Amino acid sequence: MMKKSIRFLLTAALAASIGTTAFAAEDSFLVGFANNSDTYNYCAKFRAYLQEATEAKGIEIMVTDAGADTNVQNGQIDDFIVQNANVVSAISNDLDGSVPALKAAIDAGIPYVSFLTSVNGGEDYDGYIYVGSPNVDAGTAQGEYLVETLPEDAKILYFTGEPNDQQYIDRKQGLTDALAARDDIEILDEYNVQNSKDLGMSTTEDCLMSYDDFDAIVCQNDDAALGVVQALKSAGMLEDVLVLGVDGSDEALASIKAGELSMTALQDAKSQAEAGADIFEQLKNGTDPAEIEDVYIPFQIVTAENVDEYLEEGTDEAETGAEEAEAKTEAVTEAAE
Repeated sequence: MMKKSIRFLLTAALAASIGTTAFAAEDSFLVGFANNSDTYNYCAKFRAYLQEATEAKGIEIMVTDAGADTNVQNGQIDDFIVQNANVVSAISNDLDGSVPALKAAIDAGIPYVSFLTSVNGGEDYDGYIYVGSPNVDAGTAQGEYLVETLPEDAKILYFTGEPNDQQYIDRKQGLTDALAARDDIEILDEYNVQNSKDLGMSTTEDCLMSYDDFDAIVCQNDDAALGVVQALKSAGMLEDVLVLGVDGSDEALASIKAGELSMTALQDAKSQAEAGADIFEQLKNGTDPAEIEDVYIPFQIVTAENVDEYLEEGTDEAETGAEEAEAKTEAVTEAAE
């Protein structure tokens, strides 16, 4: 990757401009994490795992919820810096919109760890580290599933997240590349449903009135896919339409088990969070961020054939952690006020 190839060139210049002590280990070490939105099942699960894994290493972490508002998230990261955080991190809300948060970290001379999503310019900053999953693979998995499953001359609808978010750009690329294996599959239209369950439901209702028939609705996350499932169930159409998601949320796995959602590309929230906590620990111990590689956790494809093995892993721990994380966030917010 370009980031890795240029890092060694940037280290000397960065040290000269901000001082090598900026990344040095200290007795007191504080991490700030700005979640994208706790309303997204996957983001809430990830946040719970990250807080648990980080605190298990004896590292203090402040956690906030941006409510899917980029400006709010940027402000939260500014607040972390004001409170002398040694590292700032986030499920960054927008490829371009999150640039001010990254710039704030650069100006403060502290690392910026971006989970699941990318920020423009990150590859040019020695303190930028990415942790997530290869999103092209999620789209590829969806496309390959459709190529194998759909009937001849099939028609599909594509429900996307924000168009300026790199993870969704990558998921679309993977899908379209995989679908190229069959020239008889047509994407009728594409809708930005903002990864919202409600918008997934209402957009599906509109599509049922606009199109005579279609064979699948492909979503870029599980929340939207679950809204699609609900709309199709209400219309008595669920048996006729495949519904695909991404993330592997607890609700999505239960829906697959119930024979509703067709498949999801599961992100391993726990492994991603543990990788993030490991990075925080390395930084606390004085590791130069230029020496820390980006981390990519593979997606796992989940269908009715293998959903039981993922359900068996259990979700109570993550759900309990999410509740504890919410309580701690409220406490931190009140203290800051």
